Amino acid sequence: MIKIYKSPKEIDFKPDDVFLHFTGNIFGIGCMAFSEKAKDRILRQKQRDENKGFILLFHSIDHLKSFAFPQLQNQKIFNLLNQYLPGNLTIILHTEQKCFEKVWQNNKCAVRIPKSKLLRDFIKQLGQPIVSTSINVSGNPFCTDLKILLKEFSEWFDYGLYDEREEADQPLPSTLLDIVEVMKKESPSTPSKSQALMGGIMELQIKCLREGSIPFSEIKSSFNKPLIQFVCIGNICRSPMAEYYAAKRFEEEKLPYRVSSCGLIEFRKLISDNSKAVLNKNGIGAVQRFSVPVDDTIVRSSFLLLCMSKDVKRHLVDKFPEAKNKIFTFAEYTGNVHEIDDPYGLDYVHFEKAFELIKKYTEDLINELRIRN
Repeated sequence: MIKIYKSPKEIDFKPDDVFLHFTGNIFGIGCMAFSEKAKDRILRQKQRDENKGFILLFHSIDHLKSFAFPQLQNQKIFNLLNQYLPGNLTIILHTEQKCFEKVWQNNKCAVRIPKSKLLRDFIKQLGQPIVSTSINVSGNPFCTDLKILLKEFSEWFDYGLYDEREEADQPLPSTLLDIVEVMKKESPSTPSKSQALMGGIMELQIKCLREGSIPFSEIKSSFNKPLIQFVCIGNICRSPMAEYYAAKRFEEEKLPYRVSSCGLIEFRKLISDNSKAVLNKNGIGAVQRFSVPVDDTIVRSSFLLLCMSKDVKRHLVDKFPEAKNKIFTFAEYTGNVHEIDDPYGLDYVHFEKAFELIKKYTEDLINELRIRN
């Protein structure tokens, strides 16, 4: 029986080790990305074609960016990865770096940042990415039961890295995406098809090679029109005002973003009368919407989560630490200082005060998004 470690610091690691690990969704077999000996051992054990690529796991977006993947310079691609990673999304990126020759296929590598913090910490400690693949003989179903793995495959590993206290997602593989170039569709503002063919007007699109735990329809929506989520405590005062006003301004400015709002508290209440009154006074008709509590799906499907105050941000980061790279206060993200105070239980003038800040920060947000695009 192999030894299972709960901390990377306990492991006396050797460069050619092969180890069991948990990504946050399923168990895998892995080794250091640049160990030919270890990769050959995995291929033999899995009876797998040596020309079939591995998935590369990195510990962070910055770690991924430290290697030359030119497509990360595309803002839409980078935004998508920043939104879903760490998480169960794998994307194929082009590279010319020779260090990945034994991993790539046609100069393309499948990359991911796993949800498991334990595994990310281990990769960081190693100082280089790892390769990862499912635990199975090639062509057979992969195994998700640790007891069966340790009984039937223990000789495959030098040791394991796993802590049962880590919260596990569905035991499903990652959704696998490729990036493809296609001819940009004609519009009144673009050249004709013949001109496009001559000029080579192309655009990047994503293609689903395997649908895993994250629906491709959700990812495609995020890629084409990222979702910005406004968050407050109850989702009945501040965040609905921000949602309605931003939706109006984004439409006027023709910005390719969607907006929504949610709250920390799990209850079902109507938007406050004062919030509706402020919106109506500013020519924005607010429907009888109910509050929406934040959950894993909302966090995962949001490009940005803009909190009305620091305490809301703190609670959100504590609950969803893997999403901290996309959680900000509204003031922080737009380069402002003052938080948007909660007017709940106060008179109308406090709602107007909150709305004035929302309007200013939304205009600053529009400018920021234009710069990023």
